[in-house]
Order: sequence, then structure tokens, then C-alpha cells
Amino acid sequence: MHILMFGKMPPIQGGVSKATWVAATDLVTAGHTVTFISNANSMGYGFRQMASASGIEATIARFAGKLEIRQVEAVPGLSYIPWAPPYLSQLLGNALAAAKSRTPDLVIGWYLEPYGVAASIFGRLADTQVILRHAGSDLGRLKKVADLTPLYDHCLATASRVVASNNQEAMQILLDAGVRRESLVQARGRRLDDSFCEPTRLDFEVLVEEAEAFFSNYGFQRDFLKMLTDWNREGLRCSDPIVGSYGKIGTAKGTYGLIDALDLLADRNVPVAYRALWSAAPDRFAQAFNHLASKKRLRGRTIILPPLPPWKVPAFIRSCSVITFLENNFPITFHGPQVPREVLACGTSLILSGEICSKVFFAAELADRTNVLRVGDPNNVAELASVLELAITDREMRASLSHHGKTLSRTIESTALPHDPLIDVIRSM
Repeated sequence: MHILMFGKMPPIQGGVSKATWVAATDLVTAGHTVTFISNANSMGYGFRQMASASGIEATIARFAGKLEIRQVEAVPGLSYIPWAPPYLSQLLGNALAAAKSRTPDLVIGWYLEPYGVAASIFGRLADTQVILRHAGSDLGRLKKVADLTPLYDHCLATASRVVASNNQEAMQILLDAGVRRESLVQARGRRLDDSFCEPTRLDFEVLVEEAEAFFSNYGFQRDFLKMLTDWNREGLRCSDPIVGSYGKIGTAKGTYGLIDALDLLADRNVPVAYRALWSAAPDRFAQAFNHLASKKRLRGRTIILPPLPPWKVPAFIRSCSVITFLENNFPITFHGPQVPREVLACGTSLILSGEICSKVFFAAELADRTNVLRVGDPNNVAELASVLELAITDREMRASLSHHGKTLSRTIESTALPHDPLIDVIRSM
């Protein structure tokens, strides 16, 4: 079957980008051919991964003739007024051009805006079946916008299949949108990709050097860019136990509480370093880094890098003594981040917020101080600092957490699908 797919992919940062890309390669491995249409190369800095092209090119070469990537071209800013990138029109135009050489048998759109909408419209134009797949922020945030709701409801209700997360609230939202029960697929998750089993390592000296050039594209003021560069260079000299974090930043992600807790430890002369992959718009990045830079005791202990390609994330996790994931008061209740699974698979000690401990589907299997460390409220700086200090000073505790965390990971991944659920959905149609 020839499949036309609209979606995110690297260099766009985030779990949906990674999952969509992995799904495309799974479809090819299963015997399908895929034309993947994306606007990923238009991603602005802040949520753009650093140095990701080589991995994509290697995959395309491996699947030569079976996987085609079509990126929309850049449209000069202010080409019309009021200006906004015409991504929906570009995705559809690109798809129509691709269909002239080969008509797709099936169209997939993953994430409603703009990919699901593009898939729905193209499916109607080409008289082709459509599969839509949602994430958290499209269904939990964008769909609440009054002007978007009617269109999203129409796209969802007319799709041949809608692949839903394993969450009853999300399922009910889709049913309320008019999705037919027989079209709604509550899919199991895919196991983590093989990169989490590969013992790769990162060269932080190289990464810091690459980041200097990469950050120059963020539009930072010269003095701020120099400060960021100096902090990262000085952080290379620190050999203390590393507290790590990666992903989007902000209060709801626990970023500021973590910085304050690390500063408290540094004030106590606890040996600690901080390394992170921050995903954020330049203004939010600068705000968070200025808060970090106000903690003078953390200078010489800290390295802040941009997002890395997904196949480099496992090596980052393994380079840390402990990884924190401190999401709290997150407005989308059925948001299902993969970070806890990724860290457990790598055998690195994991500190989770109470909210995440109760939200993950394997919550019943988590045991504080056995396979995870729990911080009830990561905004309680004293509590967070106490848990961090335990993690970085008690090697036996870290070894135990690693052992039991890997054991839990093997159980989780052994019950997950060996491929993306889209393959089984297509087989059932």
C-alpha cells in the first residue's frame, strides 16, 4: 500500500515528532511505501533540534525508493498581510504535486493542526481513506478554541479511523466530536526504539562548541549569548555528579524549582552539576537562563544545550547521574509524556513529581526509593533539594534505583507493541 503521511518529524523537537517519524519507518518496514510531507525544516529556533540531518539522511538511504520526504519550501515573510506562514496550503499543494506521480491508497494525519486538517481535506480531494491521530495539546488545548472546534470536529467525524490515546477523557472528547465508535481505535503504545539499547556516548566538548553556533540563530542579545557561552564552557570542567533534565521548560515543567533546589545544594557545598537540553522559544529560554545565571554558585557547574535529535537523547540520559521530570499542574490531564519510560530504559536514576507518578500508565508499579524517587510538590524547594541530595550522594541508592528501574522497564517494554499501532489499524481496514 502507498501511504501519504502529513506530520511532524525531526528537526522539530518533541515526542510527537519522534513518534511520527518512527511510525513512518515502521510502515516501510512492514512493506508499505510512504510519502512523508512536513514543514519540519521551517521550524524556528528554540524547538529545533541541533544537528539532526545526518540521522534522517541515513534512514532515507536505508529505505531508498520506499520512503520519500517532501518538505514545504520557505515563503518569504510578509509575502501577504496579515502575515502567517501558509502551511496548510503548502502541505496540500505539496501533496497534490506528489499524487500526480503516484496516487496514495491511504492518507494519515498525525496532530490536528495543520496535519490532520490537511489529511482530511486531501482525502476528500483524492477520494481516499483517512486516518487521523491526535496528541495532547491539539485535543486538550487547540480544540477548545471556538473557531477551531467545528473544523476539527468535522475532520475527526469524517475520518475512516481515529487513533486515540489510551485515556477515557480523550476518548470521550472524540466521541463528543462525532467520531463513530466503530471508527475509534484505542491503541496500545509502541515499545521504545532500539536507540535506547545502544551504548552510545556524547562528547560534551563538541556539543558545547556546536551549541555556540546554534544559539547564535536564536536572536539573543550579544551580551546574553556571551554569558550563555561562557557558562557552558566553564561547565565542562565540572566532574561532580550530574543532575539532568530535557524537554520543554517552564513553571509547569518544574524548571525554576529545580534551579532553586540546585542552588540550595551548591550553597551547602554538595558536589553537584546540572546539564540540560532546553526546548523553548528564545524569550522563554532567556527568561529561564537569566534566573539560572542569578544563582552564581551554579556557574562552573552548568551546561545548557538546545534540543538534540531523538537518537542522541539516550546517550544524554546515560551521561547523567540522575534525571528529573517534574511536570506539575499541567493543564492537559491526558498528556502522556514518554520521558519516564526513556529514563528507566537507560538505567539512570529518575526523580518524578507526584503528578507524573500518578499519571503514567504504570503508576501502580512505581515504588518510591525502589525504582524511582518521588517529589510530591516540586515547587517545594526544600523537599526537592532533599531528594536531589539523596540521589547524588548515595551511590548505593542510585545503583539500586538503576537495577530496579531497568527491571520495570523490561516489563513495560515487553508488553508494548513491537511496531507502531498504525500498522495494525491499517491491517484491520
